[in-house]
Order: sequence, then C-alpha cells, then structure tokens
Amino acid sequence: MNILKGYKMRENAVYNDADNLIYVRSLGDKIFIVCKDDDQVDKVQSHFHKAGNVMLEFEEWDEGDDKKYILTFKVGENVELIFN
Repeated sequence: MNILKGYKMRENAVYNDADNLIYVRSLGDKIFIVCKDDDQVDKVQSHFHKAGNVMLEFEEWDEGDDKKYILTFKVGENVELIFN
C-alpha cells in the first residue's frame, strides 16, 4: 500500500479495480477497507495506525474460503504520510 506525498483521497469515493488486492472506500471522515486474509488485516492496521488514523470497527464477513474482513477507520486530525 503506497500513500503518496501530497495525495488526498477523494470524499465519498470507491477505489476498486479488478486487480486491487484490497477494496477501499472513503465516506466523509471514514475509510472502509475489505481485506481477504489476516496478513492483509495486520498490514492495513499497522499502516493506518502509524499514519494517525483510529480503527472504529472490525467485522468478519462470511466463512471459509470466502471469508473477508471489513475494517473501518476514522481519519486522524494530523495524518502522517507513510511511504513503503
């Protein structure tokens, strides 16, 4: 996941292409991310927490091979940019 310098997420936008590894949607001061496995969840949590965002909700959705994880973050006041 790259957060580029000077890059700002559009409000009320869906960032989803066929080749995306995760699904991302912004809505006001919230960002919703759908991950496919525990490894992705750990990476997303780490990046967003380090950047100053607060996790509001964590939800497991479906079971077995179709299991997904939905993470909801509130965008922090002074969000720091993180570079990979």
